Amino acid sequence: MILDSFQFKAMESGIKAMSVKQQVHTHNIANLDTPDYKMKTFSFKNTMENEMKLSDRKDRIEYKFEAEVGQKDNVEVLVDGNNVDIENENLELYSAYLQQAATIQKMNSVISDYRYVLQNASFK
Repeated sequence: MILDSFQFKAMESGIKAMSVKQQVHTHNIANLDTPDYKMKTFSFKNTMENEMKLSDRKDRIEYKFEAEVGQKDNVEVLVDGNNVDIENENLELYSAYLQQAATIQKMNSVISDYRYVLQNASFK
């Protein structure tokens, strides 16, 4: 089924990752005035692993998506010990929003294509 395909799983993982990224940057922005607050960072990795599984197809490729939230300690921007750079945080937040919106638009496009084929195909 299309919803079980790698393409949809990758898009689903991307949407979830961008949601977490938005939460991290929103949290950083909310703590702009908190003394000694250390901003959180976010990274999302796509790792491809080739694994041969006899129970599945012989040429099956496994993909692993990993999201990681960390803390950035080595930069101080403000005198009160807070290291949140508001301009960078706003930029990263908007970037995550655009990436998430583009992925959702792509998912909708693929679903629309399948819907068109299913509605207009004659299975005789």
